[in-house]
Amino acid sequence: MRLLASLTSPYARKLRVIVHELGLPVELVDTAPLDDGAELLAANPLGKVPALLRDGLPALVDSPVIARYLLSLSPGQTLLPPDGEAHWQALQGEAIVDGILDAAIIMRFNALQGVTSGLWIDRQRAAIARALAVLAERVGETVDYPALCTVIACEYLDLRWPDIAWRDHAALADLHARLAERPSLAATRPPV
Repeated sequence: MRLLASLTSPYARKLRVIVHELGLPVELVDTAPLDDGAELLAANPLGKVPALLRDGLPALVDSPVIARYLLSLSPGQTLLPPDGEAHWQALQGEAIVDGILDAAIIMRFNALQGVTSGLWIDRQRAAIARALAVLAERVGETVDYPALCTVIACEYLDLRWPDIAWRDHAALADLHARLAERPSLAATRPPV
Protein backbone atom coordinates (compact mmCIF):
# COMPACT_ATOMS: atom_id res chain seq x y z
CA MET A 1 0.00 0.00 0.00
CA ARG A 2 1.06 3.55 -0.68
CA LEU A 3 -0.17 6.64 1.11
CA LEU A 4 -0.17 9.81 -0.97
CA ALA A 5 0.25 12.54 1.62
CA SER A 6 1.70 15.94 2.30
CA LEU A 7 4.11 15.97 5.23
CA THR A 8 2.33 19.02 6.64
CA SER A 9 -1.21 17.65 6.24
CA PRO A 10 -2.68 16.96 9.68
CA TYR A 11 -5.25 14.63 8.10
CA ALA A 12 -2.45 12.56 6.58
CA ARG A 13 -0.54 12.72 9.84
CA LYS A 14 -3.42 10.97 11.63
CA LEU A 15 -3.01 8.09 9.18
CA ARG A 16 0.76 8.09 9.44
CA VAL A 17 0.37 7.78 13.23
CA ILE A 18 -1.95 4.78 12.81
CA VAL A 19 0.52 3.16 10.40
CA HIS A 20 3.33 3.71 12.90
CA GLU A 21 1.31 2.57 15.92
CA LEU A 22 0.15 -0.63 14.22
CA GLY A 23 3.34 -1.34 12.27
CA LEU A 24 1.49 -1.53 8.96
CA PRO A 25 3.43 -1.90 5.69
CA VAL A 26 2.49 1.39 4.07
CA GLU A 27 4.86 3.42 1.92
CA LEU A 28 4.58 7.19 2.30
CA VAL A 29 4.65 9.14 -0.96
CA ASP A 30 5.21 12.85 -0.30
CA THR A 31 2.58 14.46 -2.51
CA ALA A 32 1.87 18.17 -3.01
CA PRO A 33 -1.88 18.36 -3.68
CA LEU A 34 -1.72 21.76 -5.39
CA ASP A 35 0.53 20.24 -8.07
CA ASP A 36 -2.44 18.15 -9.34
CA GLY A 37 -0.15 15.20 -10.04
CA ALA A 38 -1.54 12.46 -12.27
CA GLU A 39 -1.21 9.78 -9.60
CA LEU A 40 -3.14 11.84 -7.05
CA LEU A 41 -5.87 12.85 -9.50
CA ALA A 42 -6.28 9.22 -10.58
CA ALA A 43 -6.74 8.23 -6.95
CA ASN A 44 -8.83 11.21 -5.90
CA PRO A 45 -10.57 13.38 -8.51
CA LEU A 46 -10.85 16.10 -5.83
CA GLY A 47 -7.05 16.44 -5.88
CA LYS A 48 -6.85 16.15 -2.10
CA VAL A 49 -4.53 14.20 0.15
CA PRO A 50 -4.47 11.77 1.79
CA ALA A 51 -5.23 8.98 -0.64
CA LEU A 52 -4.43 5.33 0.01
CA LEU A 53 -3.40 3.25 -2.98
CA ARG A 54 -4.13 -0.42 -2.37
CA ASP A 55 -2.66 -3.28 -4.37
CA GLY A 56 -5.30 -4.60 -6.76
CA LEU A 57 -8.09 -2.59 -5.12
CA PRO A 58 -9.57 0.86 -5.69
CA ALA A 59 -7.92 3.76 -3.90
CA LEU A 60 -9.46 5.08 -0.69
CA VAL A 61 -9.76 8.80 0.03
CA ASP A 62 -10.69 10.96 3.03
CA SER A 63 -8.86 10.48 6.30
CA PRO A 64 -11.79 9.04 8.33
CA VAL A 65 -12.41 6.40 5.65
CA ILE A 66 -8.73 5.53 5.35
CA ALA A 67 -8.36 5.46 9.15
CA ARG A 68 -11.19 2.93 9.47
CA TYR A 69 -9.61 0.80 6.77
CA LEU A 70 -6.15 0.88 8.37
CA LEU A 71 -7.57 0.10 11.80
CA SER A 72 -9.52 -2.83 10.31
CA LEU A 73 -6.24 -4.39 9.16
CA SER A 74 -5.30 -4.99 12.80
CA PRO A 75 -8.34 -6.60 14.45
CA GLY A 76 -6.75 -6.66 17.91
CA GLN A 77 -5.85 -2.96 17.90
CA THR A 78 -6.77 -0.87 20.92
CA LEU A 79 -6.68 2.59 19.34
CA LEU A 80 -10.39 2.56 18.47
CA PRO A 81 -12.99 0.59 20.43
CA PRO A 82 -14.64 -1.94 18.11
CA ASP A 83 -18.24 -1.14 19.04
CA GLY A 84 -20.63 0.28 21.58
CA GLU A 85 -20.85 3.80 22.94
CA ALA A 86 -17.07 4.02 23.38
CA HIS A 87 -16.70 3.47 19.63
CA TRP A 88 -19.13 6.29 18.80
CA GLN A 89 -17.56 8.65 21.31
CA ALA A 90 -14.12 7.97 19.81
CA LEU A 91 -15.44 8.80 16.34
CA GLN A 92 -17.06 11.93 17.79
CA GLY A 93 -13.64 12.97 19.14
CA GLU A 94 -12.10 12.48 15.70
CA ALA A 95 -14.92 14.54 14.11
CA ILE A 96 -14.33 17.44 16.53
CA VAL A 97 -10.60 17.34 15.75
CA ASP A 98 -11.36 17.31 12.02
CA GLY A 99 -13.57 20.37 12.53
CA ILE A 100 -10.67 22.20 14.16
CA LEU A 101 -8.41 21.23 11.29
CA ASP A 102 -11.00 22.26 8.70
CA ALA A 103 -11.36 25.70 10.33
CA ALA A 104 -7.59 26.17 10.66
CA ILE A 105 -7.03 25.23 7.01
CA ILE A 106 -9.83 27.54 5.84
CA MET A 107 -8.12 30.35 7.75
CA ARG A 108 -4.76 29.42 6.20
CA PHE A 109 -6.05 29.52 2.63
CA ASN A 110 -7.82 32.80 3.34
CA ALA A 111 -4.62 34.26 4.84
CA LEU A 112 -2.65 33.20 1.75
CA GLN A 113 -5.10 35.34 -0.24
CA GLY A 114 -4.71 38.29 2.15
CA VAL A 115 -7.94 37.73 4.10
CA THR A 116 -6.99 37.74 7.79
CA SER A 117 -10.04 39.25 9.45
CA GLY A 118 -13.78 39.59 9.09
CA LEU A 119 -16.89 37.58 9.80
CA TRP A 120 -15.69 34.35 8.16
CA ILE A 121 -12.33 34.34 9.95
CA ASP A 122 -13.96 35.27 13.28
CA ARG A 123 -16.38 32.38 12.81
CA GLN A 124 -13.53 29.91 12.24
CA ARG A 125 -11.63 31.14 15.30
CA ALA A 126 -14.78 30.89 17.44
CA ALA A 127 -15.39 27.34 16.20
CA ILE A 128 -11.83 26.36 17.07
CA ALA A 129 -12.13 27.90 20.55
CA ARG A 130 -15.39 26.06 21.27
CA ALA A 131 -14.03 22.77 19.94
CA LEU A 132 -10.84 23.05 22.02
CA ALA A 133 -12.97 23.53 25.14
CA VAL A 134 -14.97 20.41 24.29
CA LEU A 135 -11.83 18.37 23.60
CA ALA A 136 -10.36 19.49 26.92
CA GLU A 137 -13.40 18.05 28.68
CA ARG A 138 -12.99 14.74 26.84
CA VAL A 139 -9.33 14.13 27.72
CA GLY A 140 -8.78 10.90 29.60
CA GLU A 141 -5.86 8.74 30.60
CA THR A 142 -6.15 6.33 27.67
CA VAL A 143 -3.78 6.58 24.74
CA ASP A 144 -6.22 6.02 21.91
CA TYR A 145 -6.97 7.32 18.46
CA PRO A 146 -8.93 10.39 19.65
CA ALA A 147 -6.14 11.37 22.05
CA LEU A 148 -3.53 11.06 19.30
CA CYS A 149 -5.75 13.08 16.94
CA THR A 150 -6.13 15.77 19.61
CA VAL A 151 -2.36 16.12 19.94
CA ILE A 152 -2.07 16.32 16.15
CA ALA A 153 -4.63 19.14 16.06
CA CYS A 154 -2.85 21.07 18.81
CA GLU A 155 0.49 20.73 17.04
CA TYR A 156 -1.07 21.81 13.74
CA LEU A 157 -2.34 24.94 15.47
CA ASP A 158 1.21 25.53 16.73
CA LEU A 159 2.49 25.16 13.16
CA ARG A 160 -0.02 27.41 11.42
CA TRP A 161 -1.72 29.51 14.14
CA PRO A 162 0.60 29.81 17.16
CA ASP A 163 -1.55 32.66 18.50
CA ILE A 164 -4.37 30.19 19.25
CA ALA A 165 -3.76 29.43 22.92
CA TRP A 166 -4.82 25.80 23.20
CA ARG A 167 -2.39 25.38 26.11
CA ASP A 168 -4.73 27.59 28.17
CA HIS A 169 -6.75 24.38 28.54
CA ALA A 170 -4.76 22.54 31.20
CA ALA A 171 -6.12 19.16 30.11
CA LEU A 172 -4.88 19.69 26.54
CA ALA A 173 -1.49 20.93 27.74
CA ASP A 174 -1.18 17.88 30.00
CA LEU A 175 -2.22 15.50 27.21
CA HIS A 176 0.33 17.05 24.89
CA ALA A 177 3.07 16.83 27.53
CA ARG A 178 2.24 13.15 28.04
CA LEU A 179 2.08 12.12 24.40
CA ALA A 180 4.16 14.55 22.32
CA GLU A 181 7.26 12.38 22.34
CA ARG A 182 5.41 9.13 21.75
CA PRO A 183 7.32 7.50 18.86
CA SER A 184 4.39 7.65 16.41
CA LEU A 185 3.88 11.37 17.03
CA ALA A 186 7.58 12.24 17.09
CA ALA A 187 8.22 10.34 13.84
CA THR A 188 5.36 12.04 11.99
CA ARG A 189 5.87 15.63 13.14
CA PRO A 190 5.78 17.94 10.11
CA PRO A 191 8.95 19.68 8.98
CA VAL A 192 9.20 23.27 10.18
